[in-house]
Amino acid sequence: MAEIKVVHCGLGGIGLGIARIVAATEGLKIVGASDIAPDKAGQDLGTVMGLPKKLRVKVEPENRRLLKGARPDVAVLSTASSLKDVKPQVLELVAKGVNVVTTCEELSFPVPGHEKAAREIDAAARKKKARVLATGVNPGYAMDALALVLTAPCVKVERVAVTRVVDAGTRRVTLQRKVGAGLNLHQFRRAMTEGSVRHVGLPESAHMIAAALGWKIDKLEEMVEPAIAPRDLDTDYLRVAAGNVAGVKQTVRAWCGERLAISLDLHVYVGAENPRDQIVIDATPPVNMTIAGGLAGDEAAAALVVNAIPRLLSAPPGLVTMRDLPLLHAYNPAEARAIRKR
Repeated sequence: MAEIKVVHCGLGGIGLGIARIVAATEGLKIVGASDIAPDKAGQDLGTVMGLPKKLRVKVEPENRRLLKGARPDVAVLSTASSLKDVKPQVLELVAKGVNVVTTCEELSFPVPGHEKAAREIDAAARKKKARVLATGVNPGYAMDALALVLTAPCVKVERVAVTRVVDAGTRRVTLQRKVGAGLNLHQFRRAMTEGSVRHVGLPESAHMIAAALGWKIDKLEEMVEPAIAPRDLDTDYLRVAAGNVAGVKQTVRAWCGERLAISLDLHVYVGAENPRDQIVIDATPPVNMTIAGGLAGDEAAAALVVNAIPRLLSAPPGLVTMRDLPLLHAYNPAEARAIRKR
């Protein structure tokens, strides 16, 4: 059986979640892994993943050493949200002719200020006949690709509005800290200034929607506000005192001329009520879809990366986005085998 050979670069919460799915998926084979954490580098990947048996895959401390022994078809890169941080890692991988699927939010779609880096990655990938895709649940699906799929039966779309509400109290501690849960207002404002508290990816989602629908964004505004705890709130990891920050309420508004064309509202805080993903499309006919409870962020993000692998390997070389790929669906082993044989 032809197998798609995969290496994993970055074994944090999401990276390990992706690796667990790959390890259990027919037609995919893990041939290497890397992570800079001292407690992971040098260990067997199976041990790091908490599996009952070893995978005979040693976790290397850097990607350069990883590629010396492995000849992968695709690298899963889960190391950072910042394009500045991820760009050299992507270029290192594509220079070896390795296809890359990454969870880097800032690479999910080129936005003003990032076009030059995107062009450089695209050119490097084309030169080596490699492909690069950034995806995840958000950006990559819940607030952009899914909305675009829902416009398929529509004529004359006027506005796309997406609301995602997540109870951060049910998520991993790294996400709770990323949205500022437990901070007082002074600490939150300082963290905002430093850029350590916020969701990354809403402008990328807005630009993906606009580009797909042929809209030119003339003005885009992004705003981040703290969600204040009305009472003491406890999670498995921390306490949020009443009056302190429970998380964030983040919005993007994009105008095409005088028309408000795209509204994205993301509320991620401990104790958020009525978690959901809702997409409203003003069009003929109109669309109003709600996923009660919302998509499970970590599990959905990991699954999206794995399910994108066959589509990525079938794409033309270069930097591609979720807008460019054919319709994604749950992993099909037969389809993956056929792609590998080409």
